[in-house]
Amino acid sequence: MVIEKEIEIQNSIENVWKILGHDFAHPHKWASGVNHSEGQGKQMATTQCDERACQTVMGNIREKLTHYSDNDFHLSYIVTEGMPSMVKTATNNWQLISTSADKTKLKIKMEFIFKGIMGFVMQPMMKMKLNKIAQEMVEDFGYYAENGKPHPRKIKAQIKLK
Repeated sequence: MVIEKEIEIQNSIENVWKILGHDFAHPHKWASGVNHSEGQGKQMATTQCDERACQTVMGNIREKLTHYSDNDFHLSYIVTEGMPSMVKTATNNWQLISTSADKTKLKIKMEFIFKGIMGFVMQPMMKMKLNKIAQEMVEDFGYYAENGKPHPRKIKAQIKLK
């Protein structure tokens, strides 16, 4: 199953990359679905780590970079821990494209491979849920990249968490 989303962000590609790439370890700053995150592993190019651990609304996950390019403003990672047993693999691909000096397009592509009968049966429901998560993720990221502060949905989630 593949889920693709994109959003236009009113900010330069360099500024947006600082959040996405350089600060890979900290999606908890902007993602509504991530309560806490921390970097792990080793430094990779301009990001301080090649792995991160995230406490999400769906449970704890661990992600590892499989590609990172400052030149192409592109990163990919695989979820190495925390997915339901019916998910064989889960990967995410994030690409930034400059559309003008102060506008950047974010394109994400999430790929999931399911296994077993449960994976087959649950795939339509999972697609709906993951589609919603992906849409909120790009909105959260875009808002943070444009405004320098979390989306109101993230603020609401933080208040609820306390």
